Amino acid sequence: MAEPTRRRMSLRSRIVLAATAVVAVALLLGAAGFVLLLQQSLRDGVQAAAEQSLNDLVSRVEASGLESISTDAPPPATPDDDDDDDDNDPDDDDDDPVTQSTEDFLANYDDDEAFFQVIDENGTVVAASENATGIGILVLPTNGDARTISLPGESAQFVTVGSEADGLTILTGRSIESIGETTETVTRLLAIALPVLLAFVALTTWFVVGRALRPVERMRREVDDVTSANLHQRIADPGSSDEIGRLAATMNRMLDRLDVSQKAQRRFISDASHELKSPLASMRQYAEVAQAHPDRVGVSDLSEVVLDEGARLERLVQGMLVLAKADEHSLAPTRTAVDLDDLVLAEARRLKDMTPHAIDTSAVGPARVLGDVGLLGQALRNVADNAARHAAGRVRFELSESGGQVLLAISDDGNGIPDDARERVFERFVRLDEARARESGGSGLGLSIVREIAQAHGGSVIAIAGELGGARFEMRMPAASDSGS
Repeated sequence: MAEPTRRRMSLRSRIVLAATAVVAVALLLGAAGFVLLLQQSLRDGVQAAAEQSLNDLVSRVEASGLESISTDAPPPATPDDDDDDDDNDPDDDDDDPVTQSTEDFLANYDDDEAFFQVIDENGTVVAASENATGIGILVLPTNGDARTISLPGESAQFVTVGSEADGLTILTGRSIESIGETTETVTRLLAIALPVLLAFVALTTWFVVGRALRPVERMRREVDDVTSANLHQRIADPGSSDEIGRLAATMNRMLDRLDVSQKAQRRFISDASHELKSPLASMRQYAEVAQAHPDRVGVSDLSEVVLDEGARLERLVQGMLVLAKADEHSLAPTRTAVDLDDLVLAEARRLKDMTPHAIDTSAVGPARVLGDVGLLGQALRNVADNAARHAAGRVRFELSESGGQVLLAISDDGNGIPDDARERVFERFVRLDEARARESGGSGLGLSIVREIAQAHGGSVIAIAGELGGARFEMRMPAASDSGS
């Protein structure tokens, strides 16, 4: 049972969700860090204010005693007008907590934002702000140590610091209630701002990604419209050098290869159909003549034609099978050690027996390759038959091994191959002399098969001008190593 098709979100939606999620996490972490830093900063400010109040108290007590911080005591004496400080600005004296009146000083502690206590050596509270009176000793922090406490009957907490002066312990505290209020306000603002910012990020990403993917969607539609009937169509160039532009160029190159492959396949099918039709038509023609006029075409003549054309058909079909395997990259030769000189000498003897040409094997030396003996024999025979068909009277075989490479060369003394056709002769169904090739049984596949077999063995084959005056075909393949042999 086939699995149901899974519907997935579009790439655009996935990118937007991923980007929004990443930004959301970053914003949440940043907001949390900001709130924590804000709380710490506000707390440090409150503690600094408490320490400043403590320093003021210590200065007043050291300068004027408890009378300067207690409403029960007479106010401290004011400096004489003839004092040395007459030239000072009176406004500066008002800012000095020591010269500030007791009433003005205690007015700083009328609200619930601050308190102070002064404790003597016996543990008795001898002076305190109104909100810290009658509640006993709150806490005795050590010098430089800040603690957070709550006053009895008060919900707010206070940062409390303490110090000693003239045998007294002085405590001051500042409320941290404003820290919570400020934090709460900032948190509410962030709770409103973050979703708005995330929505803006999502919308921006949606439009940006949509704009970036628009050429991809256009290319998808263009490629979807391409069929075997219009492989010549190409994707419009987006005019950019980014990934989209490179994708368009890559897809156009792929369409070029498909177009070339389809044209080659159609040409191959057309040529193969024509080649197969010729021997079949010849056999049918002889058979019809023999049936209508038995006195003109005897059984022996008909048998000879059928055998010749049948052999031609067999060679043609076998060649097309080899090329089809090569096109499918399934032409995998069996790797065995092959004495190539034995194959060359056997092929030379065959040509001696079947042709009137002089066969030269004086330059044939020992050589061994790893390959398929059947395919190598087929390639060798195709090159040898091609040389024998075009030779005027002499064919020469050469075989040598040097530097890990085996060189097999077959030359003839025929008319040779023009320079501009030496690569084209390896194309399929290419015959430089159509009439002569058909009369001699050539199909135009032999040299194409040779090239495919050579490449399947890791080698190559080329056509050049030979020293005998005709064509020279050189096949190079890796030699078999001693361990491989």
